[in-house]
Amino acid sequence: MNNKHINIIIFLLVIVVPSSLFGQGQNKTIDSLANVLDSIGKNNIETSIYIRTDKNIYETGEDLWFKGYSVDLKHLLLSSQGQSLYIQLVQEQTDSVVWEEVYPIKQGVASGHIYLDNALKAGTYWLSAYSSSSVRTKKEQFLDARRVRIIENLKELEGKKEQLTHDNQNIPLEFKLFPESGVLLAGVRNRVAFKASSKNGLPIKVSGRVFENDKEISNFKSLHDGMGSFYINPVSGRNYTVRLDSQQGEIHPFPTIKDAGMTFSLLENMDDTLSLKVYNAEKNPQTFYVQVQARGMPSVIASAEVMDSLTIKLALTDVPYGISEVMLLNSSSVPVAERLVYIKPGKTITITAEISKEQANRRDRIGIKINAKDQNGDPIVAQLGATVYDGIYHDPADGMDIQTHYLISNQVRGKVHNPGYYFDTENQNRHDAMDLLLMTQGWRSYKWSQEALKEMKPYVEPIIADTISGILLSNKQKNNQKPQEALMMFNAQQSVSQLVEVKGGNTFQVSAENMQIGKDIYIKHFGQPNDYEITVTDPFQKLNENKLWKMIRYPYSEEVLKKDKDSIRLDLTGRSIRLEEVVISAKKENVFRDKYIGSLDSLAKYQNNTDRVHGNANGGWLNCPVGDCKDMPIEGATYLVWTGPNPPTSHPFYFNSSNTKRIVYRYPKYTEEELMKMYGVTRTKGYYPEKVFYEPEYETQQSSLPDFRNTLLWAPNIITDENGEATHEFYTSDINSNFLGIIEGVGIDGSFGKTVFQIRVKP
Repeated sequence: MNNKHINIIIFLLVIVVPSSLFGQGQNKTIDSLANVLDSIGKNNIETSIYIRTDKNIYETGEDLWFKGYSVDLKHLLLSSQGQSLYIQLVQEQTDSVVWEEVYPIKQGVASGHIYLDNALKAGTYWLSAYSSSSVRTKKEQFLDARRVRIIENLKELEGKKEQLTHDNQNIPLEFKLFPESGVLLAGVRNRVAFKASSKNGLPIKVSGRVFENDKEISNFKSLHDGMGSFYINPVSGRNYTVRLDSQQGEIHPFPTIKDAGMTFSLLENMDDTLSLKVYNAEKNPQTFYVQVQARGMPSVIASAEVMDSLTIKLALTDVPYGISEVMLLNSSSVPVAERLVYIKPGKTITITAEISKEQANRRDRIGIKINAKDQNGDPIVAQLGATVYDGIYHDPADGMDIQTHYLISNQVRGKVHNPGYYFDTENQNRHDAMDLLLMTQGWRSYKWSQEALKEMKPYVEPIIADTISGILLSNKQKNNQKPQEALMMFNAQQSVSQLVEVKGGNTFQVSAENMQIGKDIYIKHFGQPNDYEITVTDPFQKLNENKLWKMIRYPYSEEVLKKDKDSIRLDLTGRSIRLEEVVISAKKENVFRDKYIGSLDSLAKYQNNTDRVHGNANGGWLNCPVGDCKDMPIEGATYLVWTGPNPPTSHPFYFNSSNTKRIVYRYPKYTEEELMKMYGVTRTKGYYPEKVFYEPEYETQQSSLPDFRNTLLWAPNIITDENGEATHEFYTSDINSNFLGIIEGVGIDGSFGKTVFQIRVKP
């Protein structure tokens, strides 16, 4: 074939090139395609929530601390969309929600805690996070969750090792071939990727040979996680197979080889340019379009004409970093080939943590100096979070971090084994491994015609909202009754109250501002208790109906990181161990009611209580039959009550054991729902209250009590200054162990970074 080379200068969305390359018809098509794509991208704003917890493994009775980042998936910046973060803790085994509360999102960040009750069973749980812009009714897979483990005793962790990746063994495997752009074209040089994994998803190292009919023409072996690639120039009409060196020489056929059509191959991926080679196996010259799209946003659209093959170079100046889709479309704007590429892989935040002491004593002060730099080595302002916890509570199977969440998991299908590998600078082949990961995603079969694009809905109704809706219904239909224009909202302590407007005579909204007043918000109308009925929607109702947590897919690595495996060992010295069995007898059931419900209960005992007594306690009458009782009864006192027929109507009267009995008086018990209905009040959720993470200061506060804190530092809101710097300090506890530290976050330019360190606390 004759190779033609041409450099095409690209501008954002619409290309401007000499008319000799293509005519006005192609320019018009590009404009139309770009405008449709751009309008969809602007209107369809979606965010994703990344959750970081202070550790991976917990015992009951502890607080689980978390931080949530709400990031715009298109621009990878902290999002102003969504004011409320809905958190659910779901037990995987029973598929039941054991905790659900709402937390405020401020400038794209939320943080809080969950109390892990002693009644929770050991097992796997999912901490799921939602906001109004992160969850849509048509979302096919749910990513905004983190897996946590709850154990009953630290001894459960002793001697347990996570399963490593499989070596090349004679075990059942899945082996798949992936032509680079989804098309295997005869007569041209094709790159073919492969992926080998076990049925449970673990990668398997493989090697093998490529055969043309019965002749060996090439060989290969996996480069990373069972993935690799080779080149082949197939001839039409010949049979091609792969034979693995293990698996008893298992034979795998090639995908269908096409005699006609177009395809392309990636030649070079630089920070500023992307070089592609377009192949044409048609008899006549073909006009084509190349479309580069990043996270739903069209970045580059170019067009040219190819006879046999054509090398083009696309400028990446305006293409955002991360995974992009490169698509080849024919003259009718129909996609014919596609692949994923990672643009500008060097764009990350480099975070360093300078620790004052890597070897520390118990109750020792540790200082951390944090420095954040962008890809050019310049200081950057970044929103970071830091945690330092006992390495015993580290789950090596949890490879999720902020980089893998936003830069891999939200962009590719299925579970990715050990996603952190692709961002670890110690791995020299990480960029080649990333390219293989993206090549093995398969052809996506987009409907990319202009007609199909016009049918795309730019916005999907959210499942949840930042506000809670309510209705005020009148129980008395009076023609002259004036509709209420406002309701009163207040917290359980009645220390903060707000008025909320009733619109249209019967609807109102509990706003994010209203939800700030307390964990529980009480709503009361201004009429008599029975005049109106207030109903509010359950903010978690739609989430529970959709059960999004059932669609969770997340990458969890069964590979133990070497840096953790060798240095974190089980040491139960100096830790509090739960007893195998504790017997508690004669334990009273405590019913907790907040201050406001308690006040309603007290009012109900007196205002709505018609019981009266005559005479002294422990001897007087309760509701004396002659009707001369005036005093309120006393809780726990003993009274006489008439039980016989024909009660007397005047004094004196006679009684005995046959028509009376003695009782110990108890006030009527009301449920919370009965009390609220009795007083015309309803209740809804507000924001769960903040709690300060406990940090002792042993230099100024001495204590003889044992300190068994296994999380030493939880600092969810660290912001570096203009020099990219921030400092923090904390004290070690009485636990001697290896402690693991993690600092991660997002920069003001939308880049992500993470660093890990360790501190050894000596006995």
